[in-house]
Amino acid sequence: MLNLAKHVFGGPDTSRKLKCLQEYLQAFSIALRNQDFACIYIDAFAGSGTRTEVRPGLPLFGPDFAEPEEITTPGSARIAIEIDPPMHSIVLIEQDTFRFSELQTLVEEYPDRKIIVRNGDANKLVQRLCTNTPWRGSEIVGRGIRGVIFLDPYGMEVSWETVEAIAKTEALDCWYFFPLSGLYRNAPHDPAKLDLGKQASLDRVLGASDWRSRWYNHEIAREDIFETQGLAARRADVNAIEAYVKERLETAFKGAVLDPVRLHHRNGAPLASLFFAVSNTSSAAVKLATKMASHILNSGRSSHKRSR
Repeated sequence: MLNLAKHVFGGPDTSRKLKCLQEYLQAFSIALRNQDFACIYIDAFAGSGTRTEVRPGLPLFGPDFAEPEEITTPGSARIAIEIDPPMHSIVLIEQDTFRFSELQTLVEEYPDRKIIVRNGDANKLVQRLCTNTPWRGSEIVGRGIRGVIFLDPYGMEVSWETVEAIAKTEALDCWYFFPLSGLYRNAPHDPAKLDLGKQASLDRVLGASDWRSRWYNHEIAREDIFETQGLAARRADVNAIEAYVKERLETAFKGAVLDPVRLHHRNGAPLASLFFAVSNTSSAAVKLATKMASHILNSGRSSHKRSR
C-alpha cells in the first residue's frame, strides 16, 4: 500500500491553485509533444508529493462528536509526474529533510518517469539550474529545452534574483503563487512599525525600493527607521499592492504577465495571487502560452465567483 506522508497545508482555495497548474501542464505537454523540444517541469517547493487537508467533521451526532476529517490528495509534484504525455524531466526541490525523503520514494514509485530530486535552498538551486541548462540546445544535449516552473513558497522565500534568473532563460513559463499576505504584513499601515527587517524582506522579494514612495505618502529612508515616524499611513490597498507586483514581474518577463487569480484564507482575507508569466519572447510561444493560461485563469476566477 502506498505510504502517503502527512503534509498538512492549504485552505479552501488550494485545490483551485493546483487545478490551474494541472490543466496548464496537461495543455503544455500536449501542445509541445510533436515539437522539437525536450520538456521540463521544475517544482521549487515540491513538499512531500501529497497534501493533507484537515476539514471540520460533520456533527451528525451533535457538536461533541464532530471529529476533524483528514483528506489526502496529490500535491503539485505528483500532479506533474502523472501528466500524460509525460514531461521529459521533472525536477523536484525541497529543503525540508523529511519532505525530501518522501519525494525520493517517487523515483522508485514511477520508474517510467525521469524524476530528479534535490535537497537544498530553492533560490540557489533554481538560479543554478537556470544558468547552467542549455535551453537552446547544444552539440551534447541536441534539441532545445522548454518548460514550466512552479513557485509555491511557504512565505516570502523567493528572492528577486531567482525571478530574474527564470526570466532570463527565455524558455520557462512560470506559475508564481505570490505571497500577497506576506507583503501587506510586512508593509503595515502604521509606518512606525515598518522596521528595517520588514523593509529588507520587501526589497528582496520585490527587487526594488520604490514601493516605499508608491505605498506610503513619502519616501522612507532605509538607513534610518526613525524617519518613518510621523509619516501618513500606508495608502496602497491590497489591489494596489497586487498591481505593483504585476508591474515588477513585467520588468523581468518580456513575453507576458497575465492578471492573477487571487486566493484567500479560510476567513476570506487575501492569501496570495497566482501569477502566470512567459519568459519566451517568441510571438508564437507567447501567443500559445497566454491562450492556454488565460483560459485556465478565467475558469479559476469563474469557479471562485460561483463558490462564494
